[in-house]
Amino acid sequence: MAKVALITGGTSGIGLAVAEDLSHTDSWQVNIIGSNQERGEEAAASLSNVTFYQADVRNYQQLAAVFDQIFNATGRIDFVFANAGRADYVDFFAECETGIPPDPGSEIVDINVNGALYTSYLAMHYFRRSPESTKGRRNLILTSSIGGLYPCMLTPVYSSTKHALIGYTRSVGERLWEEGVRVNALCPGVVETPLFAVEAFTSVFPREILIPMDVVTGVVSQLLSGADMVDDKGMRVAGDEIHSRAVHISGTSFFFIEKPEIHDDQSRTIWAAMMGHK
Repeated sequence: MAKVALITGGTSGIGLAVAEDLSHTDSWQVNIIGSNQERGEEAAASLSNVTFYQADVRNYQQLAAVFDQIFNATGRIDFVFANAGRADYVDFFAECETGIPPDPGSEIVDINVNGALYTSYLAMHYFRRSPESTKGRRNLILTSSIGGLYPCMLTPVYSSTKHALIGYTRSVGERLWEEGVRVNALCPGVVETPLFAVEAFTSVFPREILIPMDVVTGVVSQLLSGADMVDDKGMRVAGDEIHSRAVHISGTSFFFIEKPEIHDDQSRTIWAAMMGHK
């Protein structure tokens, strides 16, 4: 029986590339989710074993209905890619001459953070209802960014949303691995996607630093395999330890980025309690 994938933000960019990569095998039935009906139907029609569902990841009820429809049709979900995201192009530091400054808006937080949390929450529910035989091979991957690993003055709100996803991945990964779910965060540098096709970015990032899309899909494929992985620093991670990871992709390389070092015993004790360790 084919494994079932669900990809948010699946109608373009990294989401669509991963859907296409999975569709080239006979082992996956792929479901892509997006808010643009026309673009989604066009994307699904161009690939085999791919179905499009329209939903806004900011709308929990819409997203939940899609998860439920897919699960009821297939009886399982094996891979959820919480990939939907948006960058901001507004000058966060712009000065307001008089009066109260305008509302900066929360759309990017709603999409990048709330959308990913809704997706992950629903994934957890439907993974638990999937066949017992899929335990240990279930995968939840969240798309973060190099901007989630390092400060980004160009887009500080975007960067903060991507930092949040790494914190979330590290917070839930150990607990969900006990249920046979690998949770990891993908942290690419600049990939040529619709997010990049904006003058504000093309004027900052030279084209030679763009990451080939097949490098990104290759890392996703390795994460899904459950096999041991060796990054380009030579760090080897066993398959059963590939969870709660932030995986940075740069050029044609990838690197496991460790969580910050704990420097004293008191902090170590506090962190152990925070993680439920005795």
